[in-house]
Amino acid sequence: AVVSTQSTGDEIEELRFSNLQIDDPEDKEDTLSEEDHVRLNVSEKEGVGREVKCKGSPSPKKDVIRISSSLVEGVRRRGIKYQTSKDVVLTVLGKLSEEYPEWNNELSNLCRALSKEEDMLSNSVDTLKLEQLFEHLKELTEDEQQRGWSCADDTEEISTMLSDLLSLLTNANPKVVIHVLQSLKYEPLLTLVEYYQLEKRKSLKKQTLQVMYECMLIQPDPICSILLTSRLPVQLASDIQANKVMSLLEQQCNVFCACLTYPNVMPRNHYDQLDELFISHMLTAIEADEQPYDPENLIPNMFLKCILSLNLHYKDLRNNKVCNVLKSRPHATVLSETMLVSFNRAENLTSYFPESEDGVRKLMLDLFGSPDTAELFFTNDVKVLLEVLHRNIIDRGEGDSDRVYFMKLLDLVIANTEYEDHTHYKYEIYQLLKQVSEEESDDSQSMSEAARILQKHKILAT
Repeated sequence: AVVSTQSTGDEIEELRFSNLQIDDPEDKEDTLSEEDHVRLNVSEKEGVGREVKCKGSPSPKKDVIRISSSLVEGVRRRGIKYQTSKDVVLTVLGKLSEEYPEWNNELSNLCRALSKEEDMLSNSVDTLKLEQLFEHLKELTEDEQQRGWSCADDTEEISTMLSDLLSLLTNANPKVVIHVLQSLKYEPLLTLVEYYQLEKRKSLKKQTLQVMYECMLIQPDPICSILLTSRLPVQLASDIQANKVMSLLEQQCNVFCACLTYPNVMPRNHYDQLDELFISHMLTAIEADEQPYDPENLIPNMFLKCILSLNLHYKDLRNNKVCNVLKSRPHATVLSETMLVSFNRAENLTSYFPESEDGVRKLMLDLFGSPDTAELFFTNDVKVLLEVLHRNIIDRGEGDSDRVYFMKLLDLVIANTEYEDHTHYKYEIYQLLKQVSEEESDDSQSMSEAARILQKHKILAT
Protein backbone atom coordinates (compact mmCIF):
# COMPACT_ATOMS: atom_id res chain seq x y z
CA ALA A 1 0.00 0.00 0.00
CA VAL A 2 1.37 3.39 -0.98
CA VAL A 3 0.23 6.16 1.38
CA SER A 4 0.92 9.79 0.54
CA THR A 5 0.13 12.89 2.56
CA GLN A 6 -0.67 16.06 0.62
CA SER A 7 -1.21 19.53 2.04
CA THR A 8 -4.37 21.39 0.97
CA GLY A 9 -3.53 24.59 2.85
CA ASP A 10 -1.42 25.73 5.74
CA GLU A 11 -3.57 23.92 8.30
CA ILE A 12 -5.21 20.89 6.65
CA GLU A 13 -3.45 17.65 5.79
CA GLU A 14 -5.24 15.13 3.65
CA LEU A 15 -4.52 11.42 3.49
CA ARG A 16 -4.79 9.85 0.06
CA PHE A 17 -4.56 6.18 -0.87
CA SER A 18 -3.24 5.62 -4.39
CA ASN A 19 -2.26 2.53 -6.40
CA LEU A 20 -3.49 0.32 -3.57
CA GLN A 21 -2.43 -3.27 -4.26
CA ILE A 22 -2.93 -6.02 -1.74
CA ASP A 23 -1.03 -9.25 -2.07
CA ASP A 24 -2.44 -12.48 -0.87
CA PRO A 25 -0.81 -13.26 2.49
CA GLU A 26 -0.48 -16.92 1.49
CA ASP A 27 1.84 -15.92 -1.39
CA LYS A 28 4.32 -14.55 1.12
CA GLU A 29 4.13 -17.44 3.56
CA ASP A 30 7.79 -18.27 3.10
CA THR A 31 9.09 -14.74 3.35
CA LEU A 32 7.25 -13.53 6.44
CA SER A 33 9.05 -13.59 9.75
CA GLU A 34 7.53 -15.09 12.88
CA GLU A 35 6.95 -11.59 14.24
CA ASP A 36 5.01 -10.68 11.09
CA HIS A 37 2.51 -13.42 11.89
CA VAL A 38 1.38 -11.85 15.17
CA ARG A 39 -2.36 -11.46 14.92
CA LEU A 40 -4.27 -8.37 16.02
CA ASN A 41 -6.81 -9.01 18.70
CA VAL A 42 -9.58 -6.54 17.95
CA SER A 43 -12.55 -6.51 20.27
CA GLU A 44 -15.54 -4.24 19.66
CA LYS A 45 -17.05 -2.55 22.65
CA GLU A 46 -20.77 -1.72 22.19
CA GLY A 47 -20.19 -1.03 18.53
CA VAL A 48 -18.26 2.17 19.22
CA GLY A 49 -14.56 1.85 19.97
CA ARG A 50 -12.00 -0.86 19.34
CA GLU A 51 -9.14 -1.94 21.54
CA VAL A 52 -6.10 -3.33 19.76
CA LYS A 53 -3.46 -5.52 21.37
CA CYS A 54 -0.35 -6.47 19.50
CA LYS A 55 3.40 -6.90 19.63
CA GLY A 56 5.95 -4.84 17.80
CA SER A 57 7.47 -1.41 18.13
CA PRO A 58 5.19 1.60 17.49
CA SER A 59 5.67 4.12 14.71
CA PRO A 60 6.73 7.64 15.64
CA LYS A 61 3.98 9.10 17.78
CA LYS A 62 3.35 12.32 15.89
CA ASP A 63 3.18 10.57 12.55
CA VAL A 64 0.69 8.00 13.84
CA ILE A 65 -1.52 10.73 15.35
CA ARG A 66 -1.42 12.69 12.10
CA ILE A 67 -2.35 9.70 9.94
CA SER A 68 -5.15 8.47 12.25
CA SER A 69 -6.60 11.96 12.43
CA SER A 70 -6.38 12.30 8.63
CA LEU A 71 -8.25 9.03 8.14
CA VAL A 72 -11.14 10.30 10.23
CA GLU A 73 -11.07 13.65 8.44
CA GLY A 74 -11.23 11.87 5.09
CA VAL A 75 -14.50 10.19 6.09
CA ARG A 76 -15.88 13.38 7.64
CA ARG A 77 -15.52 15.21 4.33
CA ARG A 78 -18.47 13.16 3.12
CA GLY A 79 -20.62 15.08 5.61
CA ILE A 80 -20.47 12.44 8.35
CA LYS A 81 -20.22 13.37 12.03
CA TYR A 82 -16.98 12.85 13.93
CA GLN A 83 -18.00 9.88 16.10
CA THR A 84 -19.54 8.01 13.17
CA SER A 85 -16.45 8.71 11.05
CA LYS A 86 -14.22 7.41 13.83
CA ASP A 87 -16.30 4.23 14.10
CA VAL A 88 -16.02 3.68 10.35
CA VAL A 89 -12.22 4.03 10.43
CA LEU A 90 -11.90 1.68 13.41
CA THR A 91 -14.11 -0.88 11.69
CA VAL A 92 -12.04 -0.76 8.50
CA LEU A 93 -8.75 -0.99 10.41
CA GLY A 94 -10.09 -3.91 12.41
CA LYS A 95 -11.15 -5.78 9.29
CA LEU A 96 -7.80 -5.14 7.59
CA SER A 97 -5.99 -6.43 10.67
CA GLU A 98 -7.96 -9.67 10.50
CA GLU A 99 -7.26 -10.21 6.80
CA TYR A 100 -3.63 -9.01 6.66
CA PRO A 101 -1.76 -9.78 9.88
CA GLU A 102 1.53 -8.63 8.32
CA TRP A 103 0.24 -5.06 8.75
CA ASN A 104 0.08 -5.70 12.48
CA ASN A 105 2.28 -2.90 13.82
CA GLU A 106 0.97 -0.06 11.68
CA LEU A 107 -2.73 -0.82 12.10
CA SER A 108 -2.54 -1.38 15.84
CA ASN A 109 -0.73 1.91 16.36
CA LEU A 110 -3.37 3.76 14.35
CA CYS A 111 -6.15 2.21 16.42
CA ARG A 112 -4.38 3.08 19.66
CA ALA A 113 -3.94 6.68 18.50
CA LEU A 114 -7.66 6.98 17.79
CA SER A 115 -8.43 5.64 21.26
CA LYS A 116 -6.27 8.34 22.89
CA GLU A 117 -8.11 11.44 21.72
CA GLU A 118 -6.43 13.71 24.22
CA ASP A 119 -3.23 13.54 22.15
CA MET A 120 -5.07 15.05 19.18
CA LEU A 121 -7.05 17.83 20.88
CA SER A 122 -4.49 20.62 20.75
CA ASN A 123 -3.15 19.89 17.27
CA SER A 124 -6.22 18.76 15.38
CA VAL A 125 -7.45 20.51 12.27
CA ASP A 126 -10.76 21.30 14.01
CA THR A 127 -8.96 22.97 16.90
CA LEU A 128 -7.13 25.31 14.55
CA LYS A 129 -10.31 26.05 12.60
CA LEU A 130 -12.33 26.81 15.71
CA GLU A 131 -9.68 29.11 17.11
CA GLN A 132 -9.50 31.00 13.81
CA LEU A 133 -13.28 31.31 13.52
CA PHE A 134 -13.66 32.58 17.08
CA GLU A 135 -10.88 35.09 16.46
CA HIS A 136 -12.61 36.23 13.27
CA LEU A 137 -15.87 36.65 15.17
CA LYS A 138 -14.11 38.77 17.78
CA GLU A 139 -12.66 41.02 15.09
CA LEU A 140 -16.09 41.47 13.51
CA THR A 141 -17.66 42.36 16.84
CA GLU A 142 -14.97 44.91 17.62
CA ASP A 143 -15.31 46.59 14.21
CA GLU A 144 -17.51 49.43 15.46
CA GLN A 145 -17.53 51.28 12.14
CA GLN A 146 -18.74 48.29 10.17
CA ARG A 147 -21.38 47.40 12.78
CA GLY A 148 -22.63 50.97 13.13
CA TRP A 149 -22.23 52.40 9.63
CA SER A 150 -21.07 49.71 7.24
CA CYS A 151 -18.67 50.64 4.46
CA ALA A 152 -19.21 47.36 2.60
CA ASP A 153 -21.76 44.57 2.50
CA ASP A 154 -20.17 41.78 4.52
CA THR A 155 -23.34 39.70 4.89
CA GLU A 156 -22.06 36.81 2.78
CA GLU A 157 -18.68 36.77 4.53
CA ILE A 158 -20.21 36.66 8.01
CA SER A 159 -22.86 34.15 6.98
CA THR A 160 -20.16 31.82 5.64
CA MET A 161 -18.14 32.22 8.82
CA LEU A 162 -21.17 31.41 11.03
CA SER A 163 -22.10 28.46 8.80
CA ASP A 164 -18.58 27.05 9.09
CA LEU A 165 -18.68 27.52 12.84
CA LEU A 166 -22.06 25.78 13.15
CA SER A 167 -20.87 22.93 10.93
CA LEU A 168 -17.82 22.39 13.13
CA LEU A 169 -19.89 22.43 16.31
CA THR A 170 -22.32 19.93 14.82
CA ASN A 171 -19.88 17.51 13.22
CA ALA A 172 -16.58 17.83 15.10
CA ASN A 173 -15.44 15.85 18.10
CA PRO A 174 -17.28 17.48 21.05
CA LYS A 175 -14.13 17.11 23.14
CA VAL A 176 -12.30 19.37 20.70
CA VAL A 177 -14.99 22.04 21.02
CA ILE A 178 -14.86 21.87 24.82
CA HIS A 179 -11.06 21.97 24.75
CA VAL A 180 -11.02 25.13 22.63
CA LEU A 181 -13.68 26.90 24.71
CA GLN A 182 -11.89 26.02 27.94
CA SER A 183 -8.54 27.22 26.59
CA LEU A 184 -10.21 30.53 25.68
CA LYS A 185 -11.96 30.72 29.09
CA TYR A 186 -15.35 30.60 27.33
CA GLU A 187 -14.91 34.18 26.11
CA PRO A 188 -16.27 33.29 22.61
CA LEU A 189 -19.68 32.80 24.21
CA LEU A 190 -19.81 36.38 25.44
CA THR A 191 -18.52 37.51 22.05
CA LEU A 192 -21.46 35.70 20.45
CA VAL A 193 -23.88 37.44 22.81
CA GLU A 194 -22.34 40.83 22.07
CA TYR A 195 -22.39 40.22 18.34
CA TYR A 196 -26.05 39.15 18.50
CA GLN A 197 -26.94 42.38 20.29
CA LEU A 198 -25.06 44.55 17.79
CA GLU A 199 -26.16 42.78 14.62
CA LYS A 200 -29.30 44.13 12.91
CA ARG A 201 -29.60 41.69 10.03
CA LYS A 202 -32.16 39.03 10.93
CA SER A 203 -30.53 36.24 8.92
CA LEU A 204 -27.22 36.71 10.74
CA LYS A 205 -28.95 36.99 14.12
CA LYS A 206 -30.63 33.65 13.43
CA GLN A 207 -27.31 31.98 12.56
CA THR A 208 -25.70 33.42 15.70
CA LEU A 209 -28.47 31.92 17.83
CA GLN A 210 -28.02 28.55 16.13
CA VAL A 211 -24.34 28.61 17.08
CA MET A 212 -25.15 29.45 20.72
CA TYR A 213 -27.80 26.73 20.88
CA GLU A 214 -25.37 24.11 19.55
CA CYS A 215 -22.77 25.20 22.13
CA MET A 216 -25.30 24.61 24.91
CA LEU A 217 -26.06 21.13 23.64
CA ILE A 218 -22.37 20.22 23.56
CA GLN A 219 -21.59 21.34 27.13
CA PRO A 220 -24.65 22.54 29.08
CA ASP A 221 -22.57 23.09 32.18
CA PRO A 222 -21.16 25.77 32.36
CA ILE A 223 -22.29 27.21 29.00
CA CYS A 224 -25.96 27.56 30.00
CA SER A 225 -24.92 29.32 33.19
CA ILE A 226 -22.62 31.71 31.32
CA LEU A 227 -25.37 32.64 28.86
CA LEU A 228 -28.04 32.86 31.58
CA THR A 229 -26.02 35.35 33.61
CA SER A 230 -25.27 37.46 30.51
CA ARG A 231 -27.58 40.02 28.92
CA LEU A 232 -28.83 37.40 26.47
CA PRO A 233 -32.12 36.34 28.19
CA VAL A 234 -33.24 39.95 28.63
CA GLN A 235 -32.28 40.81 25.05
CA LEU A 236 -34.15 37.77 23.77
CA ALA A 237 -37.26 38.70 25.77
CA SER A 238 -37.24 42.13 24.15
CA ASP A 239 -36.67 40.70 20.67
CA ILE A 240 -39.39 38.06 21.05
CA GLN A 241 -41.96 40.77 21.74
CA ALA A 242 -40.95 42.82 18.69
CA ASN A 243 -40.12 40.13 16.11
CA LYS A 244 -42.60 38.81 13.54
CA VAL A 245 -40.24 36.72 11.42
CA MET A 246 -41.10 33.15 12.34
CA SER A 247 -37.78 31.49 11.47
CA LEU A 248 -35.91 33.93 13.72
CA LEU A 249 -38.61 33.89 16.41
CA GLU A 250 -38.33 30.11 16.68
CA GLN A 251 -34.59 30.33 17.27
CA GLN A 252 -35.03 33.12 19.82
CA CYS A 253 -37.53 31.03 21.78
CA ASN A 254 -35.31 27.92 21.59
CA VAL A 255 -32.26 29.69 23.00
CA PHE A 256 -34.34 31.52 25.63
CA CYS A 257 -35.83 28.23 26.87
CA ALA A 258 -32.52 26.35 26.78
CA CYS A 259 -30.87 29.07 28.87
CA LEU A 260 -33.60 28.94 31.50
CA THR A 261 -34.34 25.22 31.69
CA TYR A 262 -30.89 24.02 32.71
CA PRO A 263 -30.88 24.05 36.54
CA ASN A 264 -29.03 27.29 37.28
CA VAL A 265 -29.87 30.30 39.45
CA MET A 266 -31.06 33.28 37.44
CA PRO A 267 -29.56 36.69 38.34
CA ARG A 268 -31.86 38.87 40.45
CA ASN A 269 -31.96 41.72 37.97
CA HIS A 270 -33.35 39.34 35.34
CA TYR A 271 -36.48 38.87 37.46
CA ASP A 272 -37.11 42.62 37.22
CA GLN A 273 -36.64 42.74 33.46
CA LEU A 274 -38.48 39.53 32.58
CA ASP A 275 -41.49 41.25 34.08
CA GLU A 276 -45.29 41.23 33.98
CA LEU A 277 -45.35 43.05 30.63
CA PHE A 278 -43.27 40.31 29.00
CA ILE A 279 -45.41 37.57 30.56
CA SER A 280 -48.64 39.34 29.54
CA HIS A 281 -47.38 39.64 25.97
CA MET A 282 -46.70 35.90 25.83
CA LEU A 283 -50.08 34.96 27.34
CA THR A 284 -51.98 37.31 25.03
CA ALA A 285 -50.23 35.82 22.00
CA ILE A 286 -51.01 32.28 23.21
CA GLU A 287 -54.73 33.06 23.46
CA ALA A 288 -54.92 35.20 20.29
CA ASP A 289 -56.32 34.09 16.96
CA GLU A 290 -53.97 32.82 14.29
CA GLN A 291 -51.62 35.56 13.07
CA PRO A 292 -50.89 36.21 9.35
CA TYR A 293 -47.17 35.81 9.92
CA ASP A 294 -47.77 32.49 11.73
CA PRO A 295 -49.77 30.39 9.23
CA GLU A 296 -48.87 27.13 10.99
CA ASN A 297 -49.98 28.50 14.38
CA LEU A 298 -46.66 27.71 16.07
CA ILE A 299 -46.68 30.67 18.46
CA PRO A 300 -48.92 29.18 21.20
CA ASN A 301 -46.62 26.19 21.69
CA MET A 302 -43.41 28.25 21.39
CA PHE A 303 -44.56 30.91 23.86
CA LEU A 304 -45.97 28.34 26.28
CA LYS A 305 -42.50 26.77 26.47
CA CYS A 306 -41.08 30.22 27.28
CA ILE A 307 -43.66 30.66 30.07
CA LEU A 308 -42.89 27.20 31.46
CA SER A 309 -39.13 27.83 31.34
CA LEU A 310 -39.43 31.14 33.17
CA ASN A 311 -41.80 29.65 35.75
CA LEU A 312 -39.15 27.08 36.74
CA HIS A 313 -37.27 29.92 38.46
CA TYR A 314 -40.13 30.89 40.79
CA LYS A 315 -39.94 28.78 43.93
CA ASP A 316 -42.26 30.89 46.10
CA LEU A 317 -45.86 30.96 44.86
CA ARG A 318 -46.51 34.35 46.50
CA ASN A 319 -43.83 36.01 44.34
CA ASN A 320 -44.58 34.02 41.19
CA LYS A 321 -45.10 36.64 38.46
CA VAL A 322 -46.44 34.07 36.00
CA CYS A 323 -49.26 33.08 38.35
CA ASN A 324 -49.87 36.67 39.42
CA VAL A 325 -50.40 37.71 35.80
CA LEU A 326 -52.68 34.73 35.20
CA LYS A 327 -54.79 35.71 38.23
CA SER A 328 -55.62 39.01 36.56
CA ARG A 329 -56.83 37.40 33.34
CA PRO A 330 -60.50 36.42 32.89
CA HIS A 331 -59.59 33.24 31.03
CA ALA A 332 -56.65 31.28 29.60
CA THR A 333 -58.42 28.63 27.58
CA VAL A 334 -55.63 27.71 25.17
CA LEU A 335 -53.05 27.57 27.94
CA SER A 336 -55.19 25.44 30.28
CA GLU A 337 -56.24 23.01 27.55
CA THR A 338 -52.69 22.63 26.23
CA MET A 339 -51.39 22.11 29.75
CA LEU A 340 -53.98 19.39 30.42
CA VAL A 341 -53.22 17.56 27.15
CA SER A 342 -49.45 17.67 27.78
CA PHE A 343 -49.92 16.57 31.39
CA ASN A 344 -52.10 13.64 30.34
CA ARG A 345 -49.52 12.54 27.76
CA ALA A 346 -46.64 13.01 30.23
CA GLU A 347 -44.99 15.44 27.81
CA ASN A 348 -42.17 17.48 29.30
CA LEU A 349 -42.17 20.61 27.13
CA THR A 350 -38.98 21.87 28.80
CA SER A 351 -36.85 18.75 28.30
CA TYR A 352 -33.96 20.53 26.59
CA PHE A 353 -31.45 18.65 28.77
CA PRO A 354 -31.63 15.47 30.86
CA GLU A 355 -31.25 17.63 33.97
CA SER A 356 -34.17 19.92 33.09
CA GLU A 357 -37.13 19.99 35.46
CA ASP A 358 -40.56 19.14 34.05
CA GLY A 359 -42.08 22.55 33.39
CA VAL A 360 -45.60 21.21 32.83
CA ARG A 361 -45.71 19.48 36.20
CA LYS A 362 -44.26 22.51 37.95
CA LEU A 363 -46.84 24.92 36.50
CA MET A 364 -49.71 22.52 37.22
CA LEU A 365 -48.77 22.55 40.91
CA ASP A 366 -48.51 26.34 40.87
CA LEU A 367 -51.83 26.87 39.07
CA PHE A 368 -53.78 24.63 41.43
CA GLY A 369 -51.92 26.09 44.40
CA SER A 370 -54.43 28.95 44.49
CA PRO A 371 -58.22 29.12 43.82
CA ASP A 372 -57.60 32.26 41.73
CA THR A 373 -55.59 30.39 39.11
CA ALA A 374 -57.30 27.01 39.53
CA GLU A 375 -60.54 28.57 38.27
CA LEU A 376 -58.91 29.02 34.87
CA PHE A 377 -59.69 25.33 34.29
CA PHE A 378 -63.27 24.46 33.33
CA THR A 379 -65.19 21.95 35.44
CA ASN A 380 -64.99 19.27 32.75
CA ASP A 381 -61.22 19.80 32.57
CA VAL A 382 -60.99 19.32 36.34
CA LYS A 383 -62.94 16.07 36.08
CA VAL A 384 -60.61 14.79 33.38
CA LEU A 385 -57.63 15.77 35.50
CA LEU A 386 -58.98 13.82 38.49
CA GLU A 387 -59.21 10.69 36.35
CA VAL A 388 -55.67 11.25 35.04
CA LEU A 389 -54.33 11.63 38.57
CA HIS A 390 -56.16 8.52 39.75
CA ARG A 391 -54.68 6.48 36.88
CA ASN A 392 -51.16 7.78 37.47
CA ILE A 393 -51.22 7.02 41.19
CA ILE A 394 -52.30 3.45 40.41
CA ASP A 395 -49.58 3.05 37.78
CA ARG A 396 -46.82 4.12 40.20
CA GLY A 397 -45.46 1.51 42.54
CA GLU A 398 -44.14 1.77 46.08
CA GLY A 399 -41.22 4.14 46.51
CA ASP A 400 -41.88 6.00 43.25
CA SER A 401 -41.45 9.73 43.86
CA ASP A 402 -43.90 10.46 41.05
CA ARG A 403 -46.67 8.87 43.09
CA VAL A 404 -46.15 11.43 45.84
CA TYR A 405 -46.22 14.24 43.27
CA PHE A 406 -49.56 13.09 41.83
CA MET A 407 -51.07 12.83 45.30
CA LYS A 408 -49.92 16.36 46.16
CA LEU A 409 -51.53 17.69 42.98
CA LEU A 410 -54.70 15.70 43.77
CA ASP A 411 -54.82 17.37 47.17
CA LEU A 412 -54.55 20.85 45.58
CA VAL A 413 -57.23 20.08 42.97
CA ILE A 414 -59.71 18.99 45.65
CA ALA A 415 -58.82 21.91 47.93
CA ASN A 416 -58.79 24.78 45.42
CA THR A 417 -61.58 23.88 43.00
CA GLU A 418 -65.32 23.52 43.59
CA TYR A 419 -64.95 19.78 44.04
CA GLU A 420 -67.83 19.48 46.50
CA ASP A 421 -70.22 20.55 43.72
CA HIS A 422 -69.59 17.39 41.69
CA THR A 423 -67.36 15.03 43.80
CA HIS A 424 -66.25 13.36 40.58
CA TYR A 425 -64.50 9.98 41.05
CA LYS A 426 -64.95 10.32 44.82
CA TYR A 427 -65.36 6.61 45.58
CA GLU A 428 -62.41 5.55 43.37
CA ILE A 429 -60.14 8.23 44.85
CA TYR A 430 -61.12 7.32 48.41
CA GLN A 431 -60.49 3.61 47.89
CA LEU A 432 -57.13 4.26 46.26
CA LEU A 433 -55.90 6.61 48.99
CA LYS A 434 -57.12 4.22 51.69
CA GLN A 435 -55.24 1.37 50.04
CA VAL A 436 -52.00 3.38 49.81
CA SER A 437 -52.27 4.61 53.42
CA GLU A 438 -52.59 1.01 54.67
CA GLU A 439 -49.75 -0.45 52.64
CA GLU A 440 -47.23 -2.59 54.46
CA SER A 441 -44.12 -1.18 52.86
CA ASP A 442 -41.15 1.10 53.40
CA ASP A 443 -42.75 3.86 51.31
CA SER A 444 -43.64 5.96 54.32
CA GLN A 445 -43.84 9.17 52.29
CA SER A 446 -46.64 7.89 50.05
CA MET A 447 -48.47 6.36 53.01
CA SER A 448 -48.34 9.53 55.09
CA GLU A 449 -49.37 11.69 52.09
CA ALA A 450 -52.40 9.49 51.39
CA ALA A 451 -53.40 9.51 55.08
CA ARG A 452 -53.02 13.30 55.22
CA ILE A 453 -55.31 13.82 52.20
CA LEU A 454 -57.97 11.53 53.69
CA GLN A 455 -57.77 13.37 57.00
CA LYS A 456 -57.94 16.80 55.31
CA HIS A 457 -60.79 16.08 52.89
CA LYS A 458 -63.51 14.33 54.88
CA ILE A 459 -65.83 14.67 51.90
CA LEU A 460 -64.08 11.72 50.25
CA ALA A 461 -65.29 9.31 52.94
CA THR A 462 -68.94 10.41 52.88
